[in-house]
Amino acid sequence: MAKTARVRAPDLIGRGGWINTSQPLTLDRLRGQVVLLDFWTFCCINCLRVIEELRELEDRFGDRLVVIGVHSPKFPHEADHAAVERAVRRHRITHPVLDDPDMETWQRYGVRAWPTLVVIDPEGYLVAAASGEGNGAAFSELMEKLLEGTPLPDTPAYELPSALSGGELAYPGKVASDGASRLAIADTGHDRVIVCTLEGELLASFEGLHQPQGIRFDGDRLLVCDTVSGQVLSIDIDSGQRRALATRLHSPWDVVRVDGGIIVAEAGLHRLLRVADENGQISVLAGSRAEGLRDGPALQAHLAQPSGLTLLEDGAVAFADSEVSALRILRDGVVETLVGKGLFEWGADDGDGERARLQHPLGVAAMHDGGIAIADTFNSGVRIWSDGVVRTLSLDDALDEPGGIDVLPDGRLVVADTNHHRVVTVDPESGHVHELPVGAAVELRGEHASTVSVPLRLDLDGEALDSAQGPPVRVTISADPATLLGPGPRSWAFETIPDDLSVGLGRPGDGVLSVEVVAATCHGDVCTIRRATRQHRLRVEARG
Repeated sequence: MAKTARVRAPDLIGRGGWINTSQPLTLDRLRGQVVLLDFWTFCCINCLRVIEELRELEDRFGDRLVVIGVHSPKFPHEADHAAVERAVRRHRITHPVLDDPDMETWQRYGVRAWPTLVVIDPEGYLVAAASGEGNGAAFSELMEKLLEGTPLPDTPAYELPSALSGGELAYPGKVASDGASRLAIADTGHDRVIVCTLEGELLASFEGLHQPQGIRFDGDRLLVCDTVSGQVLSIDIDSGQRRALATRLHSPWDVVRVDGGIIVAEAGLHRLLRVADENGQISVLAGSRAEGLRDGPALQAHLAQPSGLTLLEDGAVAFADSEVSALRILRDGVVETLVGKGLFEWGADDGDGERARLQHPLGVAAMHDGGIAIADTFNSGVRIWSDGVVRTLSLDDALDEPGGIDVLPDGRLVVADTNHHRVVTVDPESGHVHELPVGAAVELRGEHASTVSVPLRLDLDGEALDSAQGPPVRVTISADPATLLGPGPRSWAFETIPDDLSVGLGRPGDGVLSVEVVAATCHGDVCTIRRATRQHRLRVEARG
């Protein structure tokens, strides 16, 4: 952190306007308070990591500190105000953000890199600036000195934003097929991973994560990149038991299984890592930690925020290197670029590797015919690399910043349509887009003080119920809001799985009923716990 000369802080201007505040903020209006400016752009993984650092400062100092994000775009897509608004919601930013698509404030402050933090004292003077991550402790110490004796303001400087999407999914990041009949979805905005059928029926939900991204099936487990916590987890699908395979990583964004271990895209340090099954040892497969585009021997190559991985038939790893808008391959210890030219080269052109351009892709998937499907995120499209040429699929329904992609057994693509809060399938031949009704269930409806029949279902895959420890089936219900349920039990034990359950209804209103079915089963000498969680729309009407 560098201290600056005592000069008056320039005014804040930006053609895009303000987000998270009902009226524009001025430094004159904020006189008497400490202001921290965060110059960021939403493509930048280091910027996203700094946002997490700022949360600690905001929690510690509350309304005494005014944090203002100054969004200064790198990619053309990031100059779109609606895209910035969605990014602010997606990354849960609860302080005001100035949208500065022409980078006027950036230039006024002499900023040269993303991210950069600038501190303004209560008298309106610049006192410190720092670029990059890891400055939280130093800024916290500075804030203590600047805020000493400063009274708490009478009213907050801005209003809080609205909550995340209230739908079944919120900003899904990645999606994975098990090669048969199940999908795993990183429901990033809801801090969970779910497993569902190809028809969208919810089979399992694993909560308590922190903005998960990359997911893969690994037999009866899921591999999960819990991105903000910096962990790669193994979650047993039947029992929900979790084990950390790797910790203290810098924003792991995707993962694939290989013989003897896993490969992780560590976006924050621009590397591909290998985690060994035998001892959990982590080794670097590719990347020198320098951000850029340089091919050659893997450990000397420059990568730039690798965010999507897929295994090719010959064992090579293809990856989406998002900050250089590139499709690249790691094969036999060498990194090769198929599409992409550098940090400031992007576009939407089709053609061969010299002509084709992408814009911040986040997902890739190996196709059955040898091609590679690309979630071209900032172009909001699906691209196909095949026989040395990129082509764009003509879709019959628009996507918005797709973040993840995989291939289904029948050759269709499954795509996380992130900003539309949905998962879709895409026919690569016709371009037909079909929305997957995730969590779809019969709407339940009844009158106040009556009962409603709730369907129950859990696929045992031919295994027998195990009653050695008592009733093998347990059912639990809850409602949001809780007032939708009337007096009566919230959990039951059964010897078998009933077809349905009669539940008493409470006050009139609309909401969601959650039902969890858990069963102890055995197959030979192997005993497991199976569970399914489903949500139903619930409407309680007034009597008569």
